[in-house]
Amino acid sequence: MVSLIKSEEKETPANPRDVYHIGGLQVRFPYQPYGTQLAFMSRVISTLDRSQRDGRCHALLESPTGTGKTLSLLCSVLAWQESCKSRFPKGNLVRKRNRSIPDPADPTKVVEVELPPKVPTIFYATRTHAQITQVIREYRKTAYRVPMAVLGARKRSCTNRRVQRKPNLDEICRYLIKDKDKPKCAEFKGVEEVVAHPSLQHNEVHDIEDLVKIGYAVTVDQLIRREKVEGKLRGAVIIFDEAHNMEDIAREAGSFDLGEETLFKLQSELQGNAVPMPEQMPVQMPQTYQTVCDVIDGLIRWIGSKKDSLAKRDPQHYFSSWTGDKALRELEESNITRKGFLKLEKCFNNVIEESEKFSYLSEISISTLKELLTTLGYFFSRGGRHILDYELGLQRFIKKGDSSGKWTHTLSLWCMNPSVVFKAIVDLSSSIILTSGTLSPMDSFSSELGMQFGACLEAPHVIDANQQVWAAGIFSGPNNQPLNASYKTNGEYPFQDALGKSLEEICSIVPCGSLVFFPSYNLMEKLCTRWRETGQWSRLCLEKDIFIEPRGGTTGEFENVLKEYYDCISGKKRLIGRNRRAGTQINFKKGGGAAFLAVCRGKVSEGLDFTDDNARAVIIIGIPFPNLRDVLVELKRSYNDTYKSSRNLLGGGEWYCQQAYRALNQAAGRCIRHRFDYGAIIFLDERYRQQRNRVSISKWLRQSIKLYDNFEESMQDLKSFFPSAKEHVDSISKMSSCKEVIDLECVVQTEPEKSSVINGSSAASPFSCSSGLTLEQGGSSPLNKSVNSHALKRRKFINSADIIDLEKENNHEMITRRIEFGSNSDSSTETRARVQISCLLCRSPLGRYPDDNASSYLNCFVTRSSKKYLLSLLKETSSGSETPTSVSVVVTDCSLVDQRLCAEGEGVWCEQDGCVFNTIFCPFCSVPNTTCLGVQIMATDSPNVQFHSKILFFADHLNVMGDAAIKETLLEHKGT
Repeated sequence: MVSLIKSEEKETPANPRDVYHIGGLQVRFPYQPYGTQLAFMSRVISTLDRSQRDGRCHALLESPTGTGKTLSLLCSVLAWQESCKSRFPKGNLVRKRNRSIPDPADPTKVVEVELPPKVPTIFYATRTHAQITQVIREYRKTAYRVPMAVLGARKRSCTNRRVQRKPNLDEICRYLIKDKDKPKCAEFKGVEEVVAHPSLQHNEVHDIEDLVKIGYAVTVDQLIRREKVEGKLRGAVIIFDEAHNMEDIAREAGSFDLGEETLFKLQSELQGNAVPMPEQMPVQMPQTYQTVCDVIDGLIRWIGSKKDSLAKRDPQHYFSSWTGDKALRELEESNITRKGFLKLEKCFNNVIEESEKFSYLSEISISTLKELLTTLGYFFSRGGRHILDYELGLQRFIKKGDSSGKWTHTLSLWCMNPSVVFKAIVDLSSSIILTSGTLSPMDSFSSELGMQFGACLEAPHVIDANQQVWAAGIFSGPNNQPLNASYKTNGEYPFQDALGKSLEEICSIVPCGSLVFFPSYNLMEKLCTRWRETGQWSRLCLEKDIFIEPRGGTTGEFENVLKEYYDCISGKKRLIGRNRRAGTQINFKKGGGAAFLAVCRGKVSEGLDFTDDNARAVIIIGIPFPNLRDVLVELKRSYNDTYKSSRNLLGGGEWYCQQAYRALNQAAGRCIRHRFDYGAIIFLDERYRQQRNRVSISKWLRQSIKLYDNFEESMQDLKSFFPSAKEHVDSISKMSSCKEVIDLECVVQTEPEKSSVINGSSAASPFSCSSGLTLEQGGSSPLNKSVNSHALKRRKFINSADIIDLEKENNHEMITRRIEFGSNSDSSTETRARVQISCLLCRSPLGRYPDDNASSYLNCFVTRSSKKYLLSLLKETSSGSETPTSVSVVVTDCSLVDQRLCAEGEGVWCEQDGCVFNTIFCPFCSVPNTTCLGVQIMATDSPNVQFHSKILFFADHLNVMGDAAIKETLLEHKGT
């Protein structure tokens, strides 16, 4: 279902206070941005710029929940799109658009003509309809207004009340509107009037939306993509929000699982259409149906021939799999061959198309054919090069809870390599941006998806993690009983009882709502059963009202439980239903509120908003490793071990661990939802004592984790945390403005410090980059502000720069301070002379083209500067004790010097000077970082904009050749 939204609102005029210069663009942002948001927008813009210059560039950007990621994304991409025509008049310099037309001189021939450049369409893909709603809400906050289409499912978009809740809605909808001239759906009859409305006619390219918000399936699933958006994806910018599960989504899009009963149903319907029945059926269609029917018959026969010879895994589960040439031979028994697949694909497509038009097949059967066709298409793609990336499997099992003992058979063709699916999207687009609040650990994305990321960001949080989060690893429960939820020990009663008592104590302290995450449904059910038997469950219910995430329930069932949980937190009256499973009256004696027992990778841990009192604590039990006995997990681990070297993949064990910590980080992210939120994140397991089990926790949280061997001590600290956190949040929320220190590792700092560092550069390698523009609490020495050794060396001369304050009060009026990012300068430089400059110590030329005698001369001028930062540098590097009042400098443009002198983003803000400085050193001296040549000015406020993207060399540290007048001026300056 596609609904086109055309905003009647006019684009909001730009308020100078709301405009920020980022990456060379004017970005309209509705609020004063956090440092994290500036870094995020800078990376987005630099990625999109590179995609136009280089043909393609992708980004992997993590920004924790609550940092305004969605708004930053929308403002930066729309600002970039708005400026695209003026900044890239020739469009994408690599991906030219051509079209064949008849040759005017000879109509029998065709010639290729270059089409005018097109501004890239932006596709914003999210996982759920609720997230689409959130994106639109954030979009309305921006000053940008562009044509927009929202693609979603009929289940969410259908307005026909008679059918919108039917289980077979898709099938009914197609039947009601199959006759476009006389549709039977009352809601569809007015579609022509809506489309013809004048408000939809202003845009001459109405069918090519500038901003399209879509679900993952529309982009990732091959068949849906072909039907809906394939043509528009070419050269587009695709943003995948909440992309932490992208590897799994891509693998699932290239796989199928077909039950034997489903195949029987499809066989029956195909056999009924293999003979001419409906009058409108084309003459050739029965034979087409027969061809497809033969394939389904072959699959059913193959299952029958193999099901009794499968390998035994346990008494109720048998499984065997085949890959490569063995899988090909098995499929050939079902009339599916590499040579005949093109003909088979055509038959499948004809059957699907006719069935959707005339309802020959049911919706389930059409869906089955699509799954089969899509997966086989990937399997045979690129001349069969991907057959080793697939596992053909057959399972025979008894469903859990089925007392009849009936065997179920499932045929599967599983994709082990998500790049098989994702590469098609990469090849179509000019830029893909994967973003989420919890992408960490990030190592696997590049290898698994088969793409290189030109920009990578692991952004910091906007909160003060030391004040607003109590993160703790607790290794033992009351009475010093070790807590270990691993498979070997989680069945022991001492562990189960100690865990129950630990939760009871925590719930008695935590106010309002708590989320408790278990590694699996099996463990959660096992523990709940034990606690009911021992009376621990009743004691838990005395502390908080208990809710349990339904296992495999319907969407409506889960939403009912969730609403009851929210109502309980807010104090509203509610009914005690079976989903609560507490078995006691509502009771608010001690901790009060409610606790929601859920599972990592479940619905509660993914994308839901538990803001403020809804989650004052997130308690994570154990480490959520995937089930080792799961067939698909075993096969994936084995695949990665086999092709680790040849396909540059993570080893099976490393991949397995990363899946666990990504799920853990997603669950932990439910706690802090905005800048003034606070809460506790508690890891209950002794395995967190080991550094290797904490290293993959999200960066913003990892650095704040406290470790406790003594349970009572941890509870005392937890008790003291909530009053102090609330007091801290209340104080900062009342402040009219909060000053921030910007550095390579960041948390928000509420007390002013003297130095700040800006980093808005993109990384050279996907996973070795610094965190971007970030915030960190200042220490006694600026050398303590980064873990990056090169950054320490570059900043060793920093001693006094003030914090960034984007708004400064002057004569009771607020004056906007502009922060300009970017390495290219459009401003003209005053030319006083053309000279050659070199390092005074090593005599190496510093111009951009030292080998070209004409080009080695630089336009520059000489002046004296009294900027405080320059004087502080000079004092650090000179032997004299007195600080001079001014210093002689040679000023030139960044673009004219050797680019090894320049940095793309790192810098120090000095409020007194109104500039962001980067200290530059001679890159040619034998001892690195010994010769301080001067500074690069990377960003400025409005009064100092003439210095933007300039280099200020210390005249005393240069050897100048060329113009005699400037050399004389230098001598005069040295003498003053």
